[in-house]
Amino acid sequence: MNKTRRLEKLVKERCLAGNLQLEEAVSLFHRLLSPNTHRPPSILAINNLLKSIAKTKHPSRFPTVLTLFNRLKGTTTRTRDTGASLSLTIHTFGLVLDCCCLMGRVDLGFCVLGQSLREGCGVNAIMFGSLIRELCTQKQMQNAAKVLAKMPLLGCAPDLVIYNTLMDGYCRKGNIRMGLELFRLMSKEGSCFKPNVVTYSILIHGLCKKGKIAVAMKMYEEMAAKGVIPNVNCSSILIDGLCKNGDVVAARKVFEQMPSFGVVANLYTYNSLINGLCKNGDVIAAQQVFEEMSVHGIVADLYTYNSLIDGLCSHGDTNSAFRMFDKMVAEGLGPNVVTYNILTHSLCSQGNMNCALKMFEEMIAKRLVPDVYTYNDLILGFCNVGDIDKAFVVYEKVVNSGLHANVYTYTTLLKGCCKEGDFLRASELLQEMIRRGVAPDVHTYNCLIHGLSVIGEWNCAIRVFREMVNQGISPNVVTFNALMKSLCKHRQTCEAEKLVGIMEDIGVEPNVITYTIVLQGYVLESHLDKATELLERMASKGIEPDQHSYSILINGYCKNGRINEALRMVDKMMHHGLQPNEVIFDILLNALSNCKNLDEVKQVISEIGDRRNHLEGKK
Repeated sequence: MNKTRRLEKLVKERCLAGNLQLEEAVSLFHRLLSPNTHRPPSILAINNLLKSIAKTKHPSRFPTVLTLFNRLKGTTTRTRDTGASLSLTIHTFGLVLDCCCLMGRVDLGFCVLGQSLREGCGVNAIMFGSLIRELCTQKQMQNAAKVLAKMPLLGCAPDLVIYNTLMDGYCRKGNIRMGLELFRLMSKEGSCFKPNVVTYSILIHGLCKKGKIAVAMKMYEEMAAKGVIPNVNCSSILIDGLCKNGDVVAARKVFEQMPSFGVVANLYTYNSLINGLCKNGDVIAAQQVFEEMSVHGIVADLYTYNSLIDGLCSHGDTNSAFRMFDKMVAEGLGPNVVTYNILTHSLCSQGNMNCALKMFEEMIAKRLVPDVYTYNDLILGFCNVGDIDKAFVVYEKVVNSGLHANVYTYTTLLKGCCKEGDFLRASELLQEMIRRGVAPDVHTYNCLIHGLSVIGEWNCAIRVFREMVNQGISPNVVTFNALMKSLCKHRQTCEAEKLVGIMEDIGVEPNVITYTIVLQGYVLESHLDKATELLERMASKGIEPDQHSYSILINGYCKNGRINEALRMVDKMMHHGLQPNEVIFDILLNALSNCKNLDEVKQVISEIGDRRNHLEGKK
């Protein structure tokens, strides 16, 4: 056996072993191309080496293949005896073209395609598939469609894999219409390639992402009728889509139907259903599915436990969440930042800041790096319990840790300052926020405006409002409501009502709270007729007054001794489908207790009793 054959045998053995490293493969390649060989190396050996290099995990594997390919083109590799040279094959060009595409260099891929044609090696569907795949990855769907159209001109028929690749590209880009168009083309009578389970899975996934759940369900149901049996991937995709769109009932039906297709649920299926049930507030059902999962030998992962812990915390059952946490640790699964954030958020929401800090310290001890969400929860927790100083201590940790505080961080702190009446600190924080390159949003300014309005600093609130507008931030209904509250508090209700007109002029829709604020202002100023007119105008604008709106006006009439008008307002309220609540009953009874006409009192109390009984019956 000559030297070349021995080397080729070694190459074959090393490639088949599956553990060939890049450096060794490159060395073997250069040895094969040594000018001292008696005959050219087998192109099969060369192709095997290039394929093995492409399969390694080395970061420079694809550029290496391209470099070695360029050496192949640049060498004559002739033997001493016959002068024969090495001939490249279509498989060689296909390997290199695929590497170019995997590098993201689809332009080089087209160059390799051209070289293959010039060398007389031709082209095949696999090469076009690589090009179309990369064009779809880069969201160049128009170019991908052009490549598909050119395939028949070069003697290549597109296969099902290519059609599925193109369809996946359309769906990932959100162009479901083109995906469905391609599906219809494939489904036509006489089409060479009928949609398979992969085709349906791609479309169902795309439809679910777009929220077109009914269409996705219909497509799933049609599959079996057309002889395409859903597999675990297809069923899991639909279950996940249904859960994310809030239709957990339908998701459970699909889950229960899976065994009839001979499909066994996997970890992804269970995780999707458990997460969906938890998000929907049905934690008990989620725990039952979790138990069923264990019975079927499916081992839960970190995502499973995080979903359940989050569901239990959202349900207010923090104790059970911690028991699930302990179970997870006992199973050998280490909690991650997400796990700790879920628990910390729950503890902070309950105002249990001591335990929240303990969780934070445990997180640090386990060498887990807190993110901005961890710190934001702690800041919000301390602000909610009125400990603004500790909230700022946490803020300093954010800054010192190198994390960038976001707009939520600053808005939470600013709101805490306003709540405590520390507007100087709030103003300084706003300036610091801007200095650090974090742009305040409408919620940030609303906190300041609301805080200033509450303490009656009308002029300061207007100054902040103007600054907000100058920064190019459009006020919303919350902004105007805060300003109106301040005006009404200063007995300037007419001015507050003018703001309603300004809101409408700039495209901000007033809501029931807006009108109720003004209505209350008129009642406080004893302008009950204006308040009643406003109530009528409010309804004419399509904004239905609520129980609070009516109770304010009824209270105003009662305080001014206009009992009959208060009762007429109750009748009007009921006519519009609203039942008087306990607050309204108490207002009326309190007003009638001062009435000197006993018969009138008895009659009205009887009427109120009838209304109360009617209300109880409704409940």
